Amino acid sequence: MLRKARAWQYCLILLLPLFAFQGCSESEPLTDNLVVGEIFPEIVMQQLDGGKVSIKHYRGKLVVLNAWATWCEPCRREMPNLQQLSDALNPEQFAVIGLAQDEDDHLVREYLLDQNVTFTSFIDPAGGIATDQLGIQIFPYTLIIGPDGRFIQRISGAREWQRQEVIELLEKAYAGDYSVLQ
Repeated sequence: MLRKARAWQYCLILLLPLFAFQGCSESEPLTDNLVVGEIFPEIVMQQLDGGKVSIKHYRGKLVVLNAWATWCEPCRREMPNLQQLSDALNPEQFAVIGLAQDEDDHLVREYLLDQNVTFTSFIDPAGGIATDQLGIQIFPYTLIIGPDGRFIQRISGAREWQRQEVIELLEKAYAGDYSVLQ
């Protein structure tokens, strides 16, 4: 009996890393609830101070919505690139938004301060937005929403957002040429 229990413990120890990092990947998700060209679903995001903001607040701007987590290494590597992108874009036309998948808003706030992240960030502690409403299975995961509120593109995994060619593509998309992102 003791041998069986030890074998079971050994199996759990071997499998634990697989479950611990589920959701932190650079591969494609299993499902997705979004259709390119359709109006982006109404979501209400929780600010780090507890307030709420609707995605509709950003109508008129091209939105780069990045779902990430402090425990996700690819997300952490991508964060400086998103900040550089935010710095390079006109805030009258663009919004880079972080949607943290963490339970602890203090941890998120501390991480953002440590990394000098100044773009708008929200928290999704129970995954109700990213996982339940948007069907996101892995992180980081970025969604591009047009100024007209239409869903334009999904990007799975970390990217080099700060590159000039990416900025130029986003500027063309803001001007109405969504085909450059597809």
